[in-house]
Amino acid sequence: MTWLWQEVIEPSWLSLVSAPFVLAGYWLLGRHRREGWICVIVSQVGLLAIAVVQRQYGLAVVALLIWQAVQNWRRWGRPA
Repeated sequence: MTWLWQEVIEPSWLSLVSAPFVLAGYWLLGRHRREGWICVIVSQVGLLAIAVVQRQYGLAVVALLIWQAVQNWRRWGRPA
């Protein structure tokens, strides 16, 4: 159990936290719900946090995905 915690859960806790936002975002987008874009943005911000914490600066490319998600969220208009 200690191995699982130290080798799997601890190094990837940010990914584990952001995973439900990815699933919720795409589920909502599949139902044409504007809130899905917010979930996608939150999950991408989680990847940016991983980039900073673990010095994986290649993940900074998700800033472009966040920008596109914000554009799409704005384009979909206000909720009814």
